[in-house]
Amino acid sequence: MSKILLKNIILFLFPVLIPVFILGSFAIFITDKYMKESITSNNLNVLQQLEQQTSLVLNEMHLLHLDYNWNPEIILSLQNMLDSEFLTFRQRSNLQYGEGTLRRKEIATPYIDSIYVFYANKNNNVLTSNLGVTSLDSMYDDDWLDEFNSQSTKQDLWIKTRNLQKYSFVEPEPVITVYQNIFKTNSKTAEGLIVLNINQSYFENLINELYHYYDQRIFVLDENNQLLYQNDSNQKFAPSELPLAKTDETYSFRHNGETYIINQIFSNDYNLRYVSITEDNVIFGIPNQLRLSTFLLVLLSLILGTATIYYLSQKNAKHVSQIMATLNTSNSESLTKKLSFKDNEYQVIVQQILENYVKQSNLERELKDKQYQLQSAELLALQNQVNPHFLSNTLTIIYWRAMSLTGQPNKVTKMLETLTDILNFSLRIKQSTVTLREEIHHTKNYLEIIKIRSDDPFTIDWDYDEELLEKQVLKFMLQPIIENSLTHGMDHYSNQGLSIKIKIKAKNDQIHVTITDNGKGMSKEKLRYLQWKAQAEDLSTEHIGVANTHKRLRLIFNNQYRFIIRSKKGWGTSITIVHPLEDI
Repeated sequence: MSKILLKNIILFLFPVLIPVFILGSFAIFITDKYMKESITSNNLNVLQQLEQQTSLVLNEMHLLHLDYNWNPEIILSLQNMLDSEFLTFRQRSNLQYGEGTLRRKEIATPYIDSIYVFYANKNNNVLTSNLGVTSLDSMYDDDWLDEFNSQSTKQDLWIKTRNLQKYSFVEPEPVITVYQNIFKTNSKTAEGLIVLNINQSYFENLINELYHYYDQRIFVLDENNQLLYQNDSNQKFAPSELPLAKTDETYSFRHNGETYIINQIFSNDYNLRYVSITEDNVIFGIPNQLRLSTFLLVLLSLILGTATIYYLSQKNAKHVSQIMATLNTSNSESLTKKLSFKDNEYQVIVQQILENYVKQSNLERELKDKQYQLQSAELLALQNQVNPHFLSNTLTIIYWRAMSLTGQPNKVTKMLETLTDILNFSLRIKQSTVTLREEIHHTKNYLEIIKIRSDDPFTIDWDYDEELLEKQVLKFMLQPIIENSLTHGMDHYSNQGLSIKIKIKAKNDQIHVTITDNGKGMSKEKLRYLQWKAQAEDLSTEHIGVANTHKRLRLIFNNQYRFIIRSKKGWGTSITIVHPLEDI
């Protein structure tokens, strides 16, 4: 009963679970792929927006550079004002205009904290957006001057992060400072410096306004992988802990046992790197929930399916048990009862089929046994036609009587001795096959008798491989065919003697035996008749040697043989026998 229940659960429950498993796996795969692509696309979109806003801010330095590095009028005017102890009216007007321009730019753009324009001058004066023209000694911020190098040939801007403390009683404010050298016409080294201080808080607020995932960290690095600004996040590991050598747009890494997905883009204009870090759990949260739902659904299907299959299997288990009992017994009388209303038709039909199957199997087995016995008896009868046992004792008595009459060996005693050897060969060896050596020896004994008995001359030409002498061949295979050639092929009215050639070769794990004579041969009609007689089931006295040999080949080798007769009137006859060389 337990085996039946288990089998039914496997056969009927798994087809229910397979679609659920396939659909769930497919949904997980699609959702997982969609979430990855969606999050990657969203992160890259946020980074691209941030890159555009950052480039827009840094372009302010480009505008300042155009004014104070490429405009000769502004350059000379400003440098003269910074070098002068006393300003003329025109210089004062130009100075007020320059200070106003920087001041308006600072006020109009919320992200600019201050702007400094410095030309090397004897008074150490600098033009600022918040203090106007002032000396370096009176400025609260003088760290930027460390970046100025009069021997520098650097044309590109560079960026640093600093803290500005405008008053001693307030906290320092972080700023991003952008530097760019000022070169006069045909000047090879820097003669001044433009400094643009940008509020770091502006970028932090900008990131927070852009759409991003929970606990996602976004930051920007300069060309030296120094942090410029970032958003607020619980992820506190330093950028130096990241595999910054990777340049892939998207990759993952592990930190403190957690997996993170990194998206990044590069800005070629300012050599900045924009990086987004998202925890793996955020990306795979929905797929994980889907996996759990699929597992619960499969578990529920398994429970319901098991209960249903168990209920149905209990009803059919009794029927199956009865069928098994029928297979284990030979008494089928109980199956012949009449059907009633409560009987199960399926049960009775199956039982009847099983009973018929058992009967048929028994009949087939008995039929095969009878066929085997019939073949054995038929083979024994065929062999007894050519080697009767009683002749052996009779010939022995005749041999000694002839010896007593003549007192010495003669042709009669020679024939009797050879014939007795032949009969003993047939009686001694009970198998259907013998070695080729034994078959040839028996055939030569037979030919010795024929030569003594016959007045017509004939010759025998043997052609065989010595390696085949120990191979198994059909017993009494050569003698009946040779006898047939001597009986039907010899022309008693012709002076030409009969020549018989016996060729025995091996080819493709088969032995090929060909017996050819140059006798009278036969017409096409007689040849067809002989071939038909060889195939016939009954045995007649005419051509018994050919028919007997052919039938024994069929019984022993089970049609895995060839028996070919060729003949032409006036030319002779050839018979070829091919059968396997395997041990039998």
